[in-house]
Amino acid sequence: MARGITEHRGAKFCMTSQAEVADLKTAKALSYVCGHRDELVELLAEDDAALRTLEAAVGRPATDGIALTALLDTLHAAVRHAGDPSGVYGGTGRSVLPAGVADQDVVYRCPLQLCIGRSGHEVGDDVPRCRFAPAETALIRERLP
Repeated sequence: MARGITEHRGAKFCMTSQAEVADLKTAKALSYVCGHRDELVELLAEDDAALRTLEAAVGRPATDGIALTALLDTLHAAVRHAGDPSGVYGGTGRSVLPAGVADQDVVYRCPLQLCIGRSGHEVGDDVPRCRFAPAETALIRERLP
């Protein structure tokens, strides 16, 4: 279902149903996992089975939103249990708005169209890479109109 955000609605995403809200929540969580994978591995230490399972599922073309949601829920619980109170869904410090919705000039889009990507403010000097794409493909840099 997370693919539906970009494939069916393009850049003109309009939040009109609970399904679309769930899609956006999944896309935001996938974006967080992709951008913070190394930190999650370190936090989870030896108990990173939930992360590995999610990564394997995202890599399969037939992945559906319900399965991803369940896997993200499991990872969220594991991350919270490991000591991060925000988990992968975030808390008050993380926004559920797609990258580029605020007043930002540059965004980095997911090459798989699975997550919301990253804003230019979240990226340092190195080009961000998709942790779910083959060979960690670079995110697509785009300047907003």
